[in-house]
Amino acid sequence: MEHQAINPPELFVGKAFSQTYSIRGADRLIFLSGQVDCDREGKVRNPDDLEAQLKGTLDNIEIGLRAQGASMRDLVKVNIYVVDLRPEQLARIREIRSAYFDAERPPAVTLLGVDRLAFEGLKVEIEVIAAQ
Repeated sequence: MEHQAINPPELFVGKAFSQTYSIRGADRLIFLSGQVDCDREGKVRNPDDLEAQLKGTLDNIEIGLRAQGASMRDLVKVNIYVVDLRPEQLARIREIRSAYFDAERPPAVTLLGVDRLAFEGLKVEIEVIAAQ
């Protein structure tokens, strides 16, 4: 399988994401439902703590991918939803997600600010697509 991450010179070079991402010869795509920082019972682990929730959510994504025989290296598309997103949070969000993503070939990423998520106290939800 061939992965190709390209940042065209006409577009800005993102930090910890690729502007375009393509896959040739993938045997399967893996779709994870939006993940949040909740335990098995659905209780929010770190209410209103964006940084802790980012890490917990990314840990949950690793668990979901592992269940499918995949890893974070297989990510091709990531959508991140943050409640009340503010510009001053962007650097820390990038720093945290960079610790989980493939530095040489980061996935395509969309980051959106939203009004609220499903449960009280949730600050972030992340959905991903992986390919193998």
